This record gives sequence, C-alpha cells and structure tokens, in this order.
Amino acid sequence: MRLPKDLFSEALTLPDLAMVYELGERVCTAAHDLAILKTQDYAFNPAEYAASGGCELRVRGDAAGLWLAHWDEHHVRLSPKHAAFDVVWRGQHLTLVSIDPDCDPRFWIVAGESLALCERFFATVCNWYSASSDAISVFDNGGFVRDEELREEISGRTLDSLCLSDSIRQALQTGVFDFFASMEIYARHGIPWKRGVILHGPPGNGKTQTIQALVNQLKLPTIYVRSLHARWDSPEDCIRHIYRRARQASPAIVVLEDIDSLITPGNRSYFLNELDGFRKLNGLMTIATTNHLENLDVAIRERPSRFDEKILFDNPDLETRKRYLSGVIDKWQLAVSPEQLDKVSNETNGFSFAGLQELTRSALMNSLRNSQDPFSGLIKVPDEQSEKKKKRKKKSS
Repeated sequence: MRLPKDLFSEALTLPDLAMVYELGERVCTAAHDLAILKTQDYAFNPAEYAASGGCELRVRGDAAGLWLAHWDEHHVRLSPKHAAFDVVWRGQHLTLVSIDPDCDPRFWIVAGESLALCERFFATVCNWYSASSDAISVFDNGGFVRDEELREEISGRTLDSLCLSDSIRQALQTGVFDFFASMEIYARHGIPWKRGVILHGPPGNGKTQTIQALVNQLKLPTIYVRSLHARWDSPEDCIRHIYRRARQASPAIVVLEDIDSLITPGNRSYFLNELDGFRKLNGLMTIATTNHLENLDVAIRERPSRFDEKILFDNPDLETRKRYLSGVIDKWQLAVSPEQLDKVSNETNGFSFAGLQELTRSALMNSLRNSQDPFSGLIKVPDEQSEKKKKRKKKSS
C-alpha cells in the first residue's frame, strides 16, 4: 500500500474529531481498493503485542507522523504517537495506521482485499491483550492497560509466603480455589457460576498481598480496577466496560480494592445490576477489599448471591504474632532469645502486620548498631499510672 508523504501533516493541525475524520478519509483514499478495518477498542494494542513477539511492527518512513520521548529507567525511549506501520503477522503482510488524539487511539488496519485477515489480526491482538491466562489489565481513566510490570512483581507471591491464619487459608480454599474448580458442578445443578468475595478488616493485615497471591496462583485473566473516573465516560459506563471485558475473558477475576471508595450511592444500583442482573457472569469472581465492612451498603454487604464470602483479616493474635516475629528473626539472624521473643509477642497486642513489619525493620537497624536487644526501646507500653491519667482526663472532658 502506498501512502502519501503528507498523510498526517494536514490532519494534525485540526481539532481532535476533525483530525480523526480527515486522517480516516485520507487512509480510505490511499487504500480505495483494499480491505480496511477501523477500531478504537482499548483491547487492541499492537505495540505491546509486537513487543511480546506476536508480530513484527516496523514504522514506515514514507508517512511521517509524531514521535514522543519517554524516560524509561535511565534511558530515552521513543515511541510513535501518530504513525504508519508495516506489519508482518503469521506470514501475512498488513498496513497499520494509528492516531492518538488526547489518549484516545484510533487504528486503521489495511490488508489487501481480505477483510477477514484484518478481523483475524484484530481478534488475535485483542484476545492476547485481555484474555490470555496470565493477563493483568488495569482499568483506569476509562481504559484498560495490560500491566506486565505488575505481573512480574507478583510472580513470586504465594499464599504459603504469607503469614495467614488457618481460618483464612480454609476460607480462601473453599471460597476461591474450589469455586474455579467446580464449573461442572455448577453447570450440572443449573447454578450460576459466579462468586463474590470481600476481604475486610483493619488496614495493614495482608488483604492486598493475599489478592496478589491469588492472582499469581490462579493464573486467570484479571482486571484490577484502579478508579471509575474517566474524562468521557460516566462511572456507570466504566462498570459496563469492566464486566463486558470480564465476560469476554471468562473465567476471570475482577479486583475492587477499597470498594467503598469505588462504589458510591450514584453508581451502586448499576453495579448491583451488573453483579446479578440479566447479563450472565459465568465463571467470574469479584474480589473486593474494605477496611470498614460495616460502612458498606446493606445491598452489597448482605444480599445473597453478590458477596457470599466475607473473610476477616484482623490484627494478628498472640500465636500469629509470635510465628511472624520468629520467622523474621530467623531470616535476619537477629540475636533474640526465646524469652525476648515471648516478651515482644505479648507487648505487640493490637499491632497490625504492617506495624510488626515496621517494628522488625527498626529492630534490624538496632542490631546493626550492635544492640544487645534489637527490640530495646522500640515498643512503648503505657504504664498503669499514665493509663489512669488518660481515663481521668477523658471523664473530665
């Protein structure tokens, strides 16, 4: 396909909508006898697909566009914002023209006289981006971004690497792992194969790390919802996009961290309709977290078939604190006697795991300063007199 050298020059001087229209007209004129498929679907990300080895993508020099510079870990990376590409995919040759007005990318796929080839390439890229078994898509600002860095970051996370109580492990086994292993059972009895799980409890007790471990171990398409705010779409539109993508990738997981900040009175009804309305959520699990279960609307918290599994991540009890501290002490080879371990375990009542983590880090710094007791002076235990003074002050006020 021959492209005019001024393919982008006139279009880029126009407002966004006019820019898209003008470029589309010029592409159609240049490829008047060829098959063309136009798309602006966020699941179509040919650059990342090419980076993964799925196809070969070469920027064409005969139709100059606009290039952007990005700072990427100590070096400059250039990427085309508006450009034309030669594509080699499974032995086939295509032409791809892209334009990105205000973070709203549009593509024209051109492939000889075969529209079917355009459609196969489009479907393959979209399936790779959204439905591959290890895909993590972050939904933010109205669109999806496949997050390979997050996938790499959690690649070593497992439930065995976390200090969880036996009750939490059992609840995760029955509520999450057994669910995804029970498709035939649900189908045999005509039960909708969907599930909602809420991890709740004080902050700093491993809810996020647990979700990361579940996503890593299950190896299922996952949509992590960062926000429901978008420039052009309403929160209801965002919810619709999320669950439409999840249905396409099923079986899949939708993660709603801090659900009380995402689901508001304004969008709650729409969200609930997506969970158990007319559209089927076959093979979908929604995992939500909250620090305050009691603040969630009763329709989310208690209505059957929405979030049936609620797992409490409370501050660790004495035995769990002792097990956690013992593991860190052994790992870092801190000079702590059994008697000192018992003392610290008892004095940290009410600590979250995050609090214990910070405590052990401070203990490590103490040990590097040759302290005989790494935990010395780190835990402030109020004496009886100061507690009485606080109570008297509270009563007088």
